Amino acid sequence: MRRPTPNQNESPFGFDELFFSTTNERGVITFGNDVFVRVSGYHRETLKGAPHSIIRHPDVPRAVFKLLWDTLQAGRPIAAYVKNLSANGSFYWVYAFVFPIQDGYLSIRLKPSSPIFSVVKNLYTATLAVEEKDGMEGSVPFILEQVQKAGFRDYTDFMIQAAFAEINALPEKDQSTKTSRAGGISEISDISSKTSQDLKDCFKRVQDFQNINKSFVATLENLTSGFTQLKFNALNMTVAAAKFGEVASSLGVVAKEFSDLAEQIRSHLSGLEHFEQNLTETIQKCTLKIVSMDVQMMMVDFFIKESIEKSQHAENAFSDMMIVRDSFANLFRGNSADLAIEIKALADQLSKISSQLADVKRFTTGLEVIRQIGAVESARVNEVKVTFVHYLEEMHRFITLLQTSNASIQKSVHDLDSHCDVIGQIASSVAGHVDTLFEKAASFSPDATAQAV
Repeated sequence: MRRPTPNQNESPFGFDELFFSTTNERGVITFGNDVFVRVSGYHRETLKGAPHSIIRHPDVPRAVFKLLWDTLQAGRPIAAYVKNLSANGSFYWVYAFVFPIQDGYLSIRLKPSSPIFSVVKNLYTATLAVEEKDGMEGSVPFILEQVQKAGFRDYTDFMIQAAFAEINALPEKDQSTKTSRAGGISEISDISSKTSQDLKDCFKRVQDFQNINKSFVATLENLTSGFTQLKFNALNMTVAAAKFGEVASSLGVVAKEFSDLAEQIRSHLSGLEHFEQNLTETIQKCTLKIVSMDVQMMMVDFFIKESIEKSQHAENAFSDMMIVRDSFANLFRGNSADLAIEIKALADQLSKISSQLADVKRFTTGLEVIRQIGAVESARVNEVKVTFVHYLEEMHRFITLLQTSNASIQKSVHDLDSHCDVIGQIASSVAGHVDTLFEKAASFSPDATAQAV
């Protein structure tokens, strides 16, 4: 098939439209919804059986597709900005989510508009220049390096944050569906809208996960800085006590005991840093699952609304949905089961952190007792008191930092734990709701009902 020559015209589609397609493991198109057919400009018969690369635009670096296929073949989902090529040579940009499914892949695309999208277009231009000079051996590392330079932990973090940005930028959808047919179709629409809203709640809470975890990380970094300052303070206090000789010898002991106990706290907080790393990784996994399920539910909801509109003038409006029913349902079940495992792991980690925090709180009380002993001892001689008042104030500031940090981390743990409960409950019900949707949709597709479960 002769490929069209790219031009500067854009193939339009709305922010309220989603299009999706499935391919086999070799990337050959097996299904596409009506929006995909319309925007691509090809006949449905032409698309089915064609390689998905039929819509590949030369403005997208090959490195992007290398990352995409490597990730998918490892059994993991991926999202990327892609510029596609229509049959008439026009272009259209999408933010594409691609998921491994039974015997192939599912791609869901939405219209991008966030600030990240503008940055990515410039990145792709720069990557094409690197690719022309150094091939994919140079362009793949270049993209990953630029992603990290932009402040993202890795490509997975980038695609999650981009998903947040693009989904949040979409206009609010009208959940009502105008139809003259009541009964089953109305019930299908209601279940779909309710499930979408539940996942939107999950989506919001998982964004909170990210923000809470950032606060957690910032608090630990602040404490690390506080310990560095404390080390110098304890050393200076010991030197000053030695200069005063016997009259201030007890303050040297106070400095040592304060430093030793603070070191025990540091050891516990080092454990927290380890937990924080695991926590960040687990939250990322949970976030990716929730984002994936949210996008998939957006797709199912759009598919249902699309089918309901078609039902106004066609009796087999839901037959297309039945073609991909099993793949979609299995995808939801798998994501729901995986998310339950990740949420359980997250809850276990939060429980261990709570135990660590209880020890830190107890040690902090011991530090305050030592500081007060130091204040009493330094007050015995005015010259000693004047010299040591600064050191004791630094001790007090450090204790206050520990107390506020401990309280902040405890709040983070509590908030994360609360979100875990809600997300776990919603995730466990979503797969069942999707199964119900497809079962009810099957009743409106007589030809497909016979071959459906």
